[in-house]
Amino acid sequence: QYIDGLIRTDILDFEKIHDFKAIQLVFELLRRRVGSPVSYKSIAEDAGISPHTVKKYIEVFESLFIVFRVTPFSKNIARSILKEPKIYFFDTGLVKGEEGVRFENTVAVCLLKQVYGIEDYQGKPAALQYLRTKDGKEVDFCIVEDETPVSILEVKLSDSNITKSLYYFHEKYGIPATQVVMHLKHSCMDASVMLKNGAEFLQELAL
Repeated sequence: QYIDGLIRTDILDFEKIHDFKAIQLVFELLRRRVGSPVSYKSIAEDAGISPHTVKKYIEVFESLFIVFRVTPFSKNIARSILKEPKIYFFDTGLVKGEEGVRFENTVAVCLLKQVYGIEDYQGKPAALQYLRTKDGKEVDFCIVEDETPVSILEVKLSDSNITKSLYYFHEKYGIPATQVVMHLKHSCMDASVMLKNGAEFLQELAL
């Protein structure tokens, strides 16, 4: 009922969109693809609409602070925008998926708040992005200040083994790297990468 009302009242009234079924389907598909790069073309095929319409619907969701996009980091800003973004929800309760996906969404929201704080209190341009190479190396999140990565972070439900990609980008950029694990008994350092208990990490962000 909440989601139905959200779409019918807030979204349709905001943009005067008349295809309720199409925008509802896009919304439901996004709920199930949190944490993965989103292909407008793929969603368009599933929803039976054009990629341009999918992009328009997502922009409406963003304008109403229902979702936010996390784009891949690239020195070439235009290229980064064209690459597939990840979509996260401001309300983690809207996410459809396993516990690990919902936890990643929660971390994304908290990191975005941190980015807003950097911009508001320090006056620096900042962004929440992710890292990915052509050969598939990927890290969930990257805090960027003045178009320069300053920290990277990988989110896991229970895997305390540091990912190879996190080590790779840590060495490549020479910046702090953290693997946040929801079910981790004790935070510690593993070589030069921080292993952090999920609750601890979120509490520290809130300070």
